Amino acid sequence: MAGIAKSVARHGHPAKAPAVLLSGGETTVSIGDATPGRGGRNMEFALSLAIALDGHPGVHAIAVDTDGIDGTEEAAGALIGPGLLAKAAERGLDAQDCLLRHDSHAVFDATGDLVVTGPTLTNVNDFRAVLIS
Repeated sequence: MAGIAKSVARHGHPAKAPAVLLSGGETTVSIGDATPGRGGRNMEFALSLAIALDGHPGVHAIAVDTDGIDGTEEAAGALIGPGLLAKAAERGLDAQDCLLRHDSHAVFDATGDLVVTGPTLTNVNDFRAVLIS
């Protein structure tokens, strides 16, 4: 998704900006043997996307679970924008380290970028939208 967003922003391919990239379906996260931090697959996707975009201007995204609960957390997911990594660093968090420890919730909680809807009592799908302006 980051590569496509950068291509849209830089080259107008496969679409010209402004554009929205939409995707749905449940992603997977492989934890391994480490004890994970907090955060669900949507927060992990969002943090990974933010790191891959590295503050690319004009790209914002949302990744959420329609049931209002990302994994076991109180949040449905998270928002990202060009300033996310800098905001995390200002709060003493290394986004890459948090991602490696599967602790994406820490970043979005500290930056105020959690999406909290409460349980919706419907589970249609996970949903991601990347806006390129």
